[in-house]
Formats: sequence, structure tokens, C-alpha cells
Amino acid sequence: MAEEVTQWEWSGRVSSPVLGATADEAWELLSDFLAFHRWNPRVAKCRRVSGVPRAPGCVRYCEGEPRGDGHDADWAHETLHEHDAARRRFRYEMNDNNMGFGRFFATFSVVEPSSPGAGCELWWEFECEPVRGTAKEALAARLQAGLDGMARRVEEAVSLRTATSGAVALEAPADLKLGTSITV
Repeated sequence: MAEEVTQWEWSGRVSSPVLGATADEAWELLSDFLAFHRWNPRVAKCRRVSGVPRAPGCVRYCEGEPRGDGHDADWAHETLHEHDAARRRFRYEMNDNNMGFGRFFATFSVVEPSSPGAGCELWWEFECEPVRGTAKEALAARLQAGLDGMARRVEEAVSLRTATSGAVALEAPADLKLGTSITV
């Protein structure tokens, strides 16, 4: 899918170290565009709406935990634009949503650490129009909180696999939750 060249008013990147996993181990867990709910503690549900998994054009629906304040859970439809296993990254666009986003593009990457033997890093880069009622710093903080939760879940899954000599399928710990909203 061709993406028009735009000067975005907001752009940035958050990152989180994953100390107990190599980049390949983390990518193995995080590369499934449709398994976002297993790793991001702010996402309760993630399912395919249309398209082929891991192929450009695949659309997923993500929903946060019920908010408990009488408001609907946050939700979004997101379209995969690129899935690059060799570079361990995927790029997607948030489409319709109930969180105040207009145009929003993100790239999720698993990268080698800057110093050898230090595990890997997760990067979440974004380019978007300003979000109504939200400061750019608040958006980055929400993305950072979600990414930090993802890093912890990956560390726990790899640690569990190592402790059990690979006898257990890799899945996110069910009890790790950060907040109740996927709002960023």
C-alpha cells in the first residue's frame, strides 16, 4: 500500500529494553500482528477483521479492557502496511477508533541492543495528527507504558521457556495488566 509523504505534526519513538531475550526470541513472540492482546497489557482483545495474517492489507480489531467508569472500552481498527521479518518490524495505520485519533501510523520493531549481550530493544515509532484532548507527551507516555509491559511479558515468557527447557508454548502471562485502557 502506497503511503503519501506527509510532514506530521507529531512524531516520536519510545523504546524499552528486553534484557532476557535475544532480538530473534522477542520477534518470534511479537511478530504476529493479530496477537497484540497477548503482549500489550492494555489490549484485552485482538482479532482479524479481514485480509491475510502478516500480509499488507490485513485489518485487525483491538479493544481495551472495560474502563469501569460507564464508558465503552477503547477500540480501534488497524491496517497492516508492512511486515518485514528480516528487519524484525511491522508498520500499521490506525483507522476508525473511539479514542480521538485522526491519521496515525506506527512502526513496531525489535532491534539488536547498542551493546553486545544486553538482550534486545523494542521500539514503537509513531507519526500522527495531534490527538484531540491529549498532549504529545501524554501520547508518548501511554505508548511507553504499553511497551514496557510488553517487554516484561516477553522477558517472563522467555524465562519460563528457558526454565522448562522449551516444553511450554510461549504465551504472555495472564496476570500482567497496566491500566484498563488502550488509549494512548
